[in-house]
Amino acid sequence: MTRSSSRAAVLVDTDVFSILYIDPVKAANRGLPVEQLRAQLAGLQVVIAFQTRAEVLAGAMVGSWGERKLADTRAKLDSAPTISIDSGVVDAYASLTAACRRVGHALHDKIHTGDRWIAACAISKEVPLLSLDGIYAGAPDLALLGG
Repeated sequence: MTRSSSRAAVLVDTDVFSILYIDPVKAANRGLPVEQLRAQLAGLQVVIAFQTRAEVLAGAMVGSWGERKLADTRAKLDSAPTISIDSGVVDAYASLTAACRRVGHALHDKIHTGDRWIAACAISKEVPLLSLDGIYAGAPDLALLGG
C-alpha cells in the first residue's frame, strides 16, 4: 500500500469503490446500498487493489469520460491507498487459484481473473474484503467484512 494508517483497513472491490466514490447519487437512485456500505466502512481505512484502479480507469476511458471527470476519478483513486502487485500478492494469487480449483470454487474460473487478483491482494495483506459480489463467498483463506 502506498500510505499507512492507524485505522484498521478494509479492501473494497471495484463495484463497492464505484458505488461509493464514482457516483453514489446514481448508485442510490439505482437502488444500490450506498448508506449500508458507508455504515460498514465507518472508522475503517478504505484501500483498493491495483486491479480496481485499472478497472475504474479502463471504464472511464471506454466510456469516453471528459478530461474533468477523468481527473476527478484519478483524484478519488489517488485518495485510497492502493495494494500494488508484489511477490506476496503473486504467491497469494497462485495459492488461491490452486485452492479454488481443488475445492471446486468458481473463483478459479478464467472469467474471474480480476476478482482473484482483488482477493489475492486482501489475502496477502491480511485485510478483509468488502464486496457485493457473491463469487467471493467461501473462497479459501479470504476474510470478508461482515462475513
